[in-house]
Amino acid sequence: MTRRAQQGIVLAVALIMLALLSILAGISIRGASSAEQVANQDRLKALAQQTAEAALRFCEQQVQANAAGPALGFAPEDAPAAGARYSWELLDNWDRQPSARLRTVPVKAAGDTEAAAYFTRPAECMSQYLTPGRKVFVTTARGFGPDVAARKDKDNMPPKGTEVWLQSVVTLQ
Repeated sequence: MTRRAQQGIVLAVALIMLALLSILAGISIRGASSAEQVANQDRLKALAQQTAEAALRFCEQQVQANAAGPALGFAPEDAPAAGARYSWELLDNWDRQPSARLRTVPVKAAGDTEAAAYFTRPAECMSQYLTPGRKVFVTTARGFGPDVAARKDKDNMPPKGTEVWLQSVVTLQ
């Protein structure tokens, strides 16, 4: 029997296949991680959207209640003078503390302790008349996701994390 020199082709093919499988596994893991991050961002945005909607409705109801009786709810800020900007347009009115224009809105219903533990920063809103006639007002609200830290007393920095802004215009009857 004659012995032929072995070429080691099986070993080379096996190593190439192993390298390809490793690369494919790495790509799959990276893709799954990326999809998880996208899903988490969608969840945070949806939660911030819900708190912003709740704040918008809260402020609208408060202004409408105030129109029915001044002891109920709160009155919007007066319309700006000609050429002046609306209060909601100035970020300092949102991020400086304290601002009399800014209303914080609880993110939980009465007796709901889970939401209070989940969200660290309450939603915010402000209302302002659009015209001196006091019939049309604009309400602006911003809601935060659970990833936004609570406001600190001396912190004048804008929030970091998921933030959703909503605005509505309401005409009083």
